[in-house]
Amino acid sequence: MINRRYMAAFAAGAFTLAMAGPITAQQQAPVRVPRPVLERYVGDYDQDGTTIKVYLSGDTLFREVPGQRVAFVPITETLFRMGPVFTAEFVIDRAGGVTQVLTDGVAVEFRLPRKGAHAAPPPAPPVAAAPVPRAVLERYVGTYEFIPGQMSRTDLRVVVRLRGDTLIRSMGRDVVLTPITETRFKVGNTSLVTEFVVDEAGVTQVMGSGFQQLLARLKPEP
Repeated sequence: MINRRYMAAFAAGAFTLAMAGPITAQQQAPVRVPRPVLERYVGDYDQDGTTIKVYLSGDTLFREVPGQRVAFVPITETLFRMGPVFTAEFVIDRAGGVTQVLTDGVAVEFRLPRKGAHAAPPPAPPVAAAPVPRAVLERYVGTYEFIPGQMSRTDLRVVVRLRGDTLIRSMGRDVVLTPITETRFKVGNTSLVTEFVVDEAGVTQVMGSGFQQLLARLKPEP
């Protein structure tokens, strides 16, 4: 569970990072979503007590927080990009309730129910950890640097370490990486997945999923 202070920090500053600079890899042209579909998502959403407004201006959907307005760029009829990093997915349950799922494709996931609507179905149950030999896990341990050209910041680092037989990833906070296979891991209690690719050049950590990926290379030991 993400604490209130972290949520407040996200609301105040995360979109600044999202809008800071372009990611050159895996950009997709926006698709056209019919206006009646967009109208289903309009309303007030609750983010830990803060009201997030989603509204239409013309044929563009916007998300507004105090002092900031961000356009949703459609990837599909339910999935939208906000800047080069953050995405939002609208989940509609059988009762017509709408939940907005925000993620940065790496480690952050928030679920915001629309006010006055039924909650969307709960997240899937925890994934059972697959057995992975410690020798395999040890290959992934170390400090990763993001491959240049994906974002404007160049000071971000990802640290992966072993705690017993469990991989822990740190990007400002610690999250457990639960093995799905020997190379793919579930990130904390989110729906995100990270993958370790081992080749002649070393180890690359692929963060995010599908359309939204960030690549970080394991630094060689000095």
